[in-house]
Amino acid sequence: MGDVSQKHSAQTVRDVPLFDGCGIDHVGIRYRDLQKAVGWFRDTLGLPVEHETRTMAFVRVGGDGSHLALFQAEGDEPLRQPHHVALRVPDTAAAEAALRTAGIPLRRFGPNWGFQDPEGNVFHFMPSR
Repeated sequence: MGDVSQKHSAQTVRDVPLFDGCGIDHVGIRYRDLQKAVGWFRDTLGLPVEHETRTMAFVRVGGDGSHLALFQAEGDEPLRQPHHVALRVPDTAAAEAALRTAGIPLRRFGPNWGFQDPEGNVFHFMPSR
């Protein structure tokens, strides 16, 4: 990708996105009582639970592959919400490389490489389905 940015004040303004986004894959939320949260989404809202373990569950929202990723909070960790947002892209490696090239630091968030916005919100990429 060539230099598609121009300086505007102290911020960079881009003419095109750094990566090819296809939507939001999932939003991760931590709960003090995961089982209670899973039951509420399943029994009260009627959303299907597609995958569940002792520490996490994926709840499907709609037919486009979007999910809520529910996680059991560990110890007294703060319940910062959302825990993370996963962006759907056609090529995770290319999207990560574009961020690195642009000087945006990446770090591990669980099994994924992620990045933070200026307020500290965490994002990572998931492959398009």
